[in-house]
Amino acid sequence: MNEVESQVLPEASRRRWLKSIGGASIAGLLGGQLTGCGGSSGGAPISPASAAEPQTPADASSLPAKALFPGVADRVYLNGAADHPWNQYATDALKGYAQSKLSLVGGGATATAKFAALINADADEVTYVPSTSMGEYLVTKSLGLPASGGRVVTDALHFVGSFYMYEQYRLQGLDVVTVPMNADYRIPLSALDAAISPGTKLVAISHVSLYNGFTHDLKAVCDLAHSRGALVYVDLIQSAGAIPVDVKAAGVDFAACGTYKWLMGDFGFAFLYVRKSLLSQLQRPWYGYRQTRNFAAPILHVYPLDAPGSVPYESAQINSVAGYFAGSFPASSVEAACAASIDWIQSIGVEKIQAYRKPMTDALQAGLRARGFQVVTPPETVSPIVTFSYANASQLSSRLSPAKVEITLRANHARISPSVYNDISDIDKFLAAIGTP
Repeated sequence: MNEVESQVLPEASRRRWLKSIGGASIAGLLGGQLTGCGGSSGGAPISPASAAEPQTPADASSLPAKALFPGVADRVYLNGAADHPWNQYATDALKGYAQSKLSLVGGGATATAKFAALINADADEVTYVPSTSMGEYLVTKSLGLPASGGRVVTDALHFVGSFYMYEQYRLQGLDVVTVPMNADYRIPLSALDAAISPGTKLVAISHVSLYNGFTHDLKAVCDLAHSRGALVYVDLIQSAGAIPVDVKAAGVDFAACGTYKWLMGDFGFAFLYVRKSLLSQLQRPWYGYRQTRNFAAPILHVYPLDAPGSVPYESAQINSVAGYFAGSFPASSVEAACAASIDWIQSIGVEKIQAYRKPMTDALQAGLRARGFQVVTPPETVSPIVTFSYANASQLSSRLSPAKVEITLRANHARISPSVYNDISDIDKFLAAIGTP
């Protein structure tokens, strides 16, 4: 295979992507015909039959996939952990969905089975939720928390947005323990061991910490929690699509994952995984009409010609993960884009993505330490995140902006997170721009 051939998306992967968007093409299909999709909004619509064959970017199967991410071509974007840019396939899939809505010909693609395959779950163990946080909240309600009592163990490297929920549960009398980070910026398993007492109902952690990229050994945490009778919830938003995840091998009970980071989806669309063997122990955390088998044609006794009945409505509940935790239609346009992104991620392979990125994060760690910055990411971390502490880190923007370098700057830390469109030259540019403390 010559160099050009090696850069073409494998035909099986390409067919899978085309199927995910209904075979319609896209990039040229709408070019300039929809306001907000580029070009002029005038002119006659282009019919699907006249659409050109999709153009596969030249580097679609090789890394760095720079041509696939034209939105960051003119800058050094090292901020995938905050908001990952879309690839061209996701953009084209969204345009294809928009075209299907213009003509009401159907379209879109389901993404739950694709995400399930990515994390080694069964397809019927994954459903949709609006956000990672909502997924975690629904998990706690399915366990009857906070009213049912018991203990929840979390840690200081879990998602900071979850702290609010557990704060409120604590104020309502729930025993909530937050394990602190140790002096080496890790959450030791021994500290979790000390906190997970008999009677603990839930251990809630982030697989990869958004703060510093610390990565839990999921199997070790799950084995420990299960030995005490506790269940485990895992936030996967900084790991799924970036590092390999296997919920079955690890023994994870619940997990949620928004799509706007490493899954290259968008806000308002997330996945919830629930080990289906747990359903008999759970309660429905809310009620929505999609939890019924007959939502489209319910048994009604309120309209003319309805059969008489003693109640106005009769439902038939679905006893599945979706039947417990879903309840409404997902954001279908974002789903179509996310499905295309997951197809591309799978065609590359998460292991390959992780291996490609590792020299960049290693160079970041070494370069920052050599310059005297206080790196708070453990050296062995394989996640896409490298963080250093810095008082009033926003002031560093004056160094980075002239070089068109973008990272996350918080009150007292800075986070760098390279992705598939970056290469080692981007790391060199960042290090040159950041200088010394």
